Amino acid sequence: MSQLYSKKIVGYGAYCISTLAVVISQMPRADAASMTFSATGTNSISGGSSTALSAKAVFDNSIAGQLTLTLTNTGPGASAPTDVLTGIFWDYAGSALTNLKLSSAKAPTVIKNNVTTATNVDLTKVGGNTVEWGFAKTTASTGLGGTSGVANPVTQHYGIGTAGFGISPGFGLSGGQQFNYGIITGYDSANPAVSGGTFVKDSATFVFSGLPTGFDLTKIQNIRFQYGTGLDEPSTYYIAPPPPPKRVPESSATVALGLFALGALMVAKKKPLVSA
Repeated sequence: MSQLYSKKIVGYGAYCISTLAVVISQMPRADAASMTFSATGTNSISGGSSTALSAKAVFDNSIAGQLTLTLTNTGPGASAPTDVLTGIFWDYAGSALTNLKLSSAKAPTVIKNNVTTATNVDLTKVGGNTVEWGFAKTTASTGLGGTSGVANPVTQHYGIGTAGFGISPGFGLSGGQQFNYGIITGYDSANPAVSGGTFVKDSATFVFSGLPTGFDLTKIQNIRFQYGTGLDEPSTYYIAPPPPPKRVPESSATVALGLFALGALMVAKKKPLVSA
């Protein structure tokens, strides 16, 4: 084999390998995924033009070791405190998430009487040290429970909220009025309690750390959205099996392999040269 041909083979091989390395280094995690749960219902004691309730929760674990929950009120404006989204509870059909803890809770916008009063608010340190949203978990078979004698206790084992609900353990809140910093989309003939309250506008994002190796997002289930300040007030549920997780496209890998194959084909098409 001539020295010239040998150099060409080395050149093609180096090109293909370097291209493959660059593309693979830019590939997203194959197991990155998000799951969306939504639920609707009605609030018979709402005083607004609509009695509808609607909420959505998006769980995402695209960052290794981290779980992000974006909680959104998708219903009409709030009329009474029972229209305010104040908590969400869920289960995990796997080994207990004993190390799961709330790392941050952020509200893009906070409003009072339809006027923006703050942006990018840390809901665990409002005004410096007031905890307005907290996280609770339990391994008790009965779940987080609730106020003694309540007809609709929390059977789920994980939850976040801005009202205490009498669950055990509690959220570790230190705020005042329990529905303050709950989530609303706006106002609908708001009563004095709502018009005078302070609320998160539309959505808040919560980040958890302490996910175990092998955490499976598809095992999140039994979602309960809670409104108002008591477990005997409206709640809605996502009961149906969740959809499959949205896998991050891996087209980069396909491109890389295609380039590698192309390079190999170019080498194969070269006729061998006999050295003198």
